[in-house]
Amino acid sequence: MESSEIFESHIGPVIEKYPKLSRVLTSEGKVTLKGEMEIIDAEGNFWEVFEIEIHHVDSYPLQFPKVYEVGGKIPKIADWHIYVDTKSCCVAIAPEESIACKKGITLVQFIDEFVLPFFFNQAFRRVEGYYKNGEYSHGIQGIFEFYDETFKTHGNVSALIRLMKKMALIKTRPGRTHQCFCGSVNKFRHCHRETFNKLFDLDRRLIQVHADLIVEAWN
Repeated sequence: MESSEIFESHIGPVIEKYPKLSRVLTSEGKVTLKGEMEIIDAEGNFWEVFEIEIHHVDSYPLQFPKVYEVGGKIPKIADWHIYVDTKSCCVAIAPEESIACKKGITLVQFIDEFVLPFFFNQAFRRVEGYYKNGEYSHGIQGIFEFYDETFKTHGNVSALIRLMKKMALIKTRPGRTHQCFCGSVNKFRHCHRETFNKLFDLDRRLIQVHADLIVEAWN
């Protein structure tokens, strides 16, 4: 099945769950989702309504669709997690997207796990002045923060790069009693097993690419 056909087949369950979104055919003949996204928190409190569009991308479902806030409520700048060049929303950083899309993602899953939290954070910031659930920085800084948090290197760039490059070389899961891949004398199960499990679905080549980008940015 073509990527565009998969995208369209995923629209029905979205409209069933989010009836204020609808299927729209663009002037270029492409199918997209458009409508209102209501932000209601876990206690049932209403926060905001955003007008959004969700556009198909050629690599879907192995890549996130593009999301746009089209009602003019969010400044189209990086500080608000909007890509300045495309004006699309940065709903997640690259490693998170790669992990989520490893086996393919559905539109409902994408909206539930990434779009709604993104717009809740935006609604909260519009009222309170900061993001409720925290945030990774935009761009390469956010990628660094993700790996730094995952490897628990506490801002030590050289230590982080060393561990990322070691992780990038691993072909199979280490045994529980094997020495940890980090090079310490500790057994894997007592050392970086949690980190490995979190990054297990991440393409090892992407880890190397991100390591190189961090090195370039910090040099």
